[in-house]
Amino acid sequence: MTRRARRVEAGLRAYAWWRHRWVTRVPFIHDDLPHLPMPHHPLNHRRLVVLAVVLLIVLGVSTSPVLGGAVREVLATVERVIRAYPRAGVAVFLAFAAVSAMLSFFSSTPIVPVGVYVWGAEQTMLLLWIGGVVGGTGGYWLARTLGRRVALRFIPAEPFHRYETFFATRARWPSILLFRFALQSELPSYVLGVLKYPFPKYLPIMALAELPFVAVVVYLGDAFVRGRSGLFVVTLAASLGFTLLAFRRLQREMRAG
Repeated sequence: MTRRARRVEAGLRAYAWWRHRWVTRVPFIHDDLPHLPMPHHPLNHRRLVVLAVVLLIVLGVSTSPVLGGAVREVLATVERVIRAYPRAGVAVFLAFAAVSAMLSFFSSTPIVPVGVYVWGAEQTMLLLWIGGVVGGTGGYWLARTLGRRVALRFIPAEPFHRYETFFATRARWPSILLFRFALQSELPSYVLGVLKYPFPKYLPIMALAELPFVAVVVYLGDAFVRGRSGLFVVTLAASLGFTLLAFRRLQREMRAG
């Protein structure tokens, strides 16, 4: 057998392996994109109820001297504990932020007012950004090393399959950045980890996409601590509008693709 024939045979074997790995075993990576339902925005009814409860709490704290005083007492108590154990306080805050970036049912948002009250907005923003990047990195490598079955234990299968199908062949960095802006959750990291998207390319996209999210969350926390309910509502509405616009743009790309 000539050298050229051996190369052709090796190429055919590689193609057969790829087809078995990505087409036969995972049929939705092939031609099923039009047949999969378009995923909905994660702002579902349950989260709308949570947002309504949060708004009621913010309004209650800002308008009621009793509730406002109780919140300030709790924040002052937590501040004394963190001042007594500063390293542990930072470690716990980072851990909350990192786990929140990996698990949808876990959120670090409730502790942001504590960070703003204790450290100020700038340091809280830095800690939250570091924790978000660390958590996103953990989710990416968890999905990349342990695979789809493990990832699907943490996120719904239907939107995961839809996004995996789309980004398997259309993983351009503007689309991935839009993916992160539209879905500030663990889903992009798990999808791109399963697809083995190059981590050196994903890391700066993830770090950039975390910045507006962190800025908004810290701004909301600062507004809550200061009792500025109007500013809180306006900022929250603007941030939700931004994510919805990004999500609609992503949906248009997926339909066009």
